[in-house]
Amino acid sequence: MSETREGLLRTVGEVWHEVLGIDGIGPEDDFFDLGGDSVVAARLSALLRERLGVEVPLLMVFDNPTVAELAAELEKAHADRI
Repeated sequence: MSETREGLLRTVGEVWHEVLGIDGIGPEDDFFDLGGDSVVAARLSALLRERLGVEVPLLMVFDNPTVAELAAELEKAHADRI
């Protein structure tokens, strides 16, 4: 699946909304400050994998806890696939 940077930010934000149940998540909001934990991170990882067609290791979520950071890391890690 080919995503623009803006589209990737939107997709990551939409999945965060789904798993956290919070409206108005911004690119600099922290996953864990919003109530995310390891169980929710696993769900986030699975949904992103489903939507983007790439692997999203849990460690990537933990190391990149904002929408912007995670989108940038996904883009860097999978530039050839998304």
